[in-house]
Amino acid sequence: MRLLLIDDHPLFVDGFATMVAAARGWHCAAAHSATEGCARLADGFDLALVDLELPDRDGFATLADLAAIDPALPRIVISGRADAAARMRVRAAGASGFIVKSLPPAQMLAIIDDVAAGRCGFGETATAVPSLSPRQLDVLALLAEGHANKEIRFRLGIAERTVRAHLTELFAALGVSTRVNAILRAREIGLIR
Repeated sequence: MRLLLIDDHPLFVDGFATMVAAARGWHCAAAHSATEGCARLADGFDLALVDLELPDRDGFATLADLAAIDPALPRIVISGRADAAARMRVRAAGASGFIVKSLPPAQMLAIIDDVAAGRCGFGETATAVPSLSPRQLDVLALLAEGHANKEIRFRLGIAERTVRAHLTELFAALGVSTRVNAILRAREIGLIR
């Protein structure tokens, strides 16, 4: 199988290429920018892996560019981010899978195998607990105590619109749309008691 890895971190690219060659005998070509990756598609690949943070273009936009060039090419996002919001956006952007760079090689290979076989690679191999900033955790804790936005604003010394922005990000990260569901989901995954 021929893979195209679009990532601007040479050490990770080299390690990944060595790992897939040793484990599966796959060839992994590298592109260090979105522009280079789109140009390399003409070389013919079975699967593309795209980092979310590229020097010349957003990873989500790069997914759309790749789909426009070769709609049949399966695309996997490979990222240091493991938050639920990124995973949801990746899925909505048409990616077939999501690999967190901190996963063990066997799990990375299993996700690639799934996608190559036509299945989705969004299984439980990625971290289920979203990454939240310390301030978002503060907002979540006060939310769980039953405080309204104005009280959260007062206690944290921030603007009410900032509280609303944090809540929007929390809801996206937790995959919920209401305050009650945010609290229930946060308890379920151990973010609050």
